[in-house]
Amino acid sequence: MSVVWIVTTGNSDVKLTDDTGWGDLRIKKMEQLYPCENEFSPTSESNSDLLTLPARVMGIAYGDAIETYWERLTFPLLDGFCQEFKNEKRNKPDRIIVLLTDQEAIFDVSDRGDSDRPYWQDTYTLQPILKHYFTQAFGERFANEKIEFSVLKPQQGADGLDDWDATLTLVRLELARWEENKWISKSDRVIVSHQAGTPAISSAVQLTCLIRFGKKVEFLVSSELDPDRTKFLKGSSYFETLQFKKLEDLLARDDYAGVASVIDSLGLEDSVLKVKLDHLLELAKLWNAAKFDEFASKGLVTPSRVREWWWKGYEMAYLAVVRMKNGDPTEALFHSVRAIEGLICEWAIHKERRSDLYGQSLYDLFKSRNPESINLPIKVVWLKLAFVRNKLFHTLRGITAEEVWDAWDESSKNGWENRMFACLNFVTKDDRSQEFKSLKDASLMSQVHKNLEEVIKAIASY
Repeated sequence: MSVVWIVTTGNSDVKLTDDTGWGDLRIKKMEQLYPCENEFSPTSESNSDLLTLPARVMGIAYGDAIETYWERLTFPLLDGFCQEFKNEKRNKPDRIIVLLTDQEAIFDVSDRGDSDRPYWQDTYTLQPILKHYFTQAFGERFANEKIEFSVLKPQQGADGLDDWDATLTLVRLELARWEENKWISKSDRVIVSHQAGTPAISSAVQLTCLIRFGKKVEFLVSSELDPDRTKFLKGSSYFETLQFKKLEDLLARDDYAGVASVIDSLGLEDSVLKVKLDHLLELAKLWNAAKFDEFASKGLVTPSRVREWWWKGYEMAYLAVVRMKNGDPTEALFHSVRAIEGLICEWAIHKERRSDLYGQSLYDLFKSRNPESINLPIKVVWLKLAFVRNKLFHTLRGITAEEVWDAWDESSKNGWENRMFACLNFVTKDDRSQEFKSLKDASLMSQVHKNLEEVIKAIASY
């Protein structure tokens, strides 16, 4: 396992102690500073004696004059970081990845006329200065072999690096490239210094690293005015906050497999709540796999309900709803058909003592005992669903949500759910004492889901 330090860059990284020689440097670089060549000059900071320039300008002016002006360059943030590595030798990086920016493609010459444009804040031109700094701090061999410069470079027509979504996409692509080039691996311990750069870059780097490396992330933060305040912050609290938010989203989608995966990544300590959470997740996994008898045997469901011949039909139908919510219409159709056909089979077994019927002969028996069914929503089962089901299940392609609804002679998700619910209620009308409000209300999983929400909320609040 290596220690990898990821550093974002911005205007605050390189500053000047004085402006000696600026006039000559500016004249030499007039072409590269066009069309703002007469607008730039070192500016005094209000809270220090140091001078600043936009990062691109700093790199253009001083990048090839480092030896001459090195003593006039200063690095408040980086000095604090590097001193902390000397104090905490276990954190000394084995590799450094420096994140630079270059928005040249989205700002043509006509867009660069304002010296405040983001183009001039880009840090791409600081590379030689930063390379020299790290050579001084870590040695020439380390600087040549263990430092990588990575550039966030939006393409023409894309959004700039102040756009949160676009920047997050770029950072994710860069991280994938780092892994491909073996600059970093998932087993590494990662230290992130994210204070320099735009807020969008800072957030994107934090989020991407936390998602990819989890609790192995630490943050190294400092103060430009007081480098002594530099310190390491554990990423675990950031990571847990992020993961609990992810749990909320997964629960909202009834994605119980996803919930279990995130819980595993958190490495929660043993407690009464953790034991209860593990039990609930075991129930959710069983239910999600349609293992309803095992689900019922675990003791957290209503005993009287599971003795009824019809209870699994409602569970199967609600599982179809959850599959649709998870974005899997093929599975949704499969479970919805099983729910009604299986329930009618159970009706025949328990009401008619017939266990040898299926398909049209089963439906004929059901219709003969329930003649009013020919004018009720359930008629779709033998008039359409059985035939469309056979057709769809014998094709080598996926099934769309619209095809599922149409198979049930409906045109919307709500219509489909209501039709299933009405069909189940009709089949069970003579043996069911309870009245349910919806498929969710009829499913025992809804209570398990509610308990999951409560336990996760309780753990998150600790």
